Amino acid sequence: MSKVSALARLEALESMKALPITQFRHRRLSDKPLVVIPLVMAGEAGSPLAVMIGQTKRSPRLIIVGQPRNPDQRFVFAAELGDVVMGYINDHRLNRREIRSRSGESRSRFTGAPQVLVPNRGGIKALADLGRTCRFRKTTGDFPVSAVVPELGRWLTFLTDSAEQAGTSMLLAVTNLLTDHWATGQSTLEDQNLASVMAWIAPPTGVSVEQALMDAENPVIWPPAGPSTSPEFDNQQLHSAIKGFDAARESGDTAAFNAAQQELRDLIGDQIKPTWRMMWDAIALLHGVPEAPSAAKRFDADCASFTDFSDYQETGAALPQRARDNAVGAARRLSRLERSIEAFEADMAFDDPFVLADRRSIGEAFAGTVEAVEPDRVVTSDKNRPVLRPLIAIRTLDPTRLADGTQLISPTMGVGHKAKIVGTVLDEDSSLVTVEVVGGMGRPGKPTIGSVPELGRIVAYLPDPGWRATPTFPATGTMPWTHTDTTAPDLDSSTSATASTEEWGDED
Repeated sequence: MSKVSALARLEALESMKALPITQFRHRRLSDKPLVVIPLVMAGEAGSPLAVMIGQTKRSPRLIIVGQPRNPDQRFVFAAELGDVVMGYINDHRLNRREIRSRSGESRSRFTGAPQVLVPNRGGIKALADLGRTCRFRKTTGDFPVSAVVPELGRWLTFLTDSAEQAGTSMLLAVTNLLTDHWATGQSTLEDQNLASVMAWIAPPTGVSVEQALMDAENPVIWPPAGPSTSPEFDNQQLHSAIKGFDAARESGDTAAFNAAQQELRDLIGDQIKPTWRMMWDAIALLHGVPEAPSAAKRFDADCASFTDFSDYQETGAALPQRARDNAVGAARRLSRLERSIEAFEADMAFDDPFVLADRRSIGEAFAGTVEAVEPDRVVTSDKNRPVLRPLIAIRTLDPTRLADGTQLISPTMGVGHKAKIVGTVLDEDSSLVTVEVVGGMGRPGKPTIGSVPELGRIVAYLPDPGWRATPTFPATGTMPWTHTDTTAPDLDSSTSATASTEEWGDED
């Protein structure tokens, strides 16, 4: 946590009111997201109990599992959920447009991408567990399931994988969206409680933040937003309702079964409806925050990723994603996630002065006044050609922790401006950072007016996330036996009697 973030939390605690820590909302927020609130029984990870789902506040749909420990009922639940989710996804697979690359090549891409919102990170984990359970199921042979079940599993896995990548907006936790923009006076763990976060940001009318926080901890007033239900609720109410449902189902009495099922639906509905209403209140708050300029660029990347996965599914030869990456796949994924974090953090700092100040406080960026400049400096390139490379000396009071040679971009200069740190000299409470301008100067012989900062100008710089080369990974067939031993025990395999054994899948 940076000094700025820590100070914002302390000020929020002192004033008992959440404080904005960004000027913009850095994620795309759809006008019609698919809101999903998954519930699982406390102590029954991977056993779905219910889900409330819908695209508008006034039209929620509640899907329940009468007996979460019964695999047949779980997959009936998955099929019903799959119909809703796939209907929403298919609505985004209707309109395409042609995109032309810089090389002149043209390709077709969907104009939009789905967006699923869940209450917290636990909701993402619940969907990931359900996706893994469903995507390996067979539609023929012993214990077949509906065709939509493995399809739902593959798409849920795609969405939950995308949620790991910084900057994407196809699957988001609302608590993360809220705490990305507002600082509360509580811990990051408590920030995963949707009711607690909303108590800091927008407590109910006539209720103080202190009282709203106490109410948020009361499962009677605000039932947990999932994915686990309250253990007290399970022991005192849910257990007996499920027991009654099982008894009515085994008796064969249709009237008794319908009554028991309705009682269970009403009981679960009362637990989940408060979260449903709060989710839409939070979405309305987030819509009031202006969207960052670079969010549109990241949304285009979401559309491209969505199109690629959709087209692969349409080939007829699509395989479910691996349960676990192999060595090369894991390295590729790690590299992709690291680069996405760097790019997203740079975009946020480039767009948002609040985020830039946060990074400056920990030495990941700096700003200061230009004290000296050599606008006409020329050096000899590696190809023995003279090139324009102006030098700028910047006096800054920020902590300077960027190494010499770090490639830089600047939110205070023109588009395309790039520089490189040449050296840093500490001078009591300040530092003198010398940078070399390497791009964005226009004409090769003389810099365009404004492309090199003049004396006395205040400029800011941060690391360029794209200057590192993309790593090269070995082909799967060239890996040593230490990374391909198939006889080693699988320490991550499930011991559940209903678990599916993965014997094949995609490389990544």
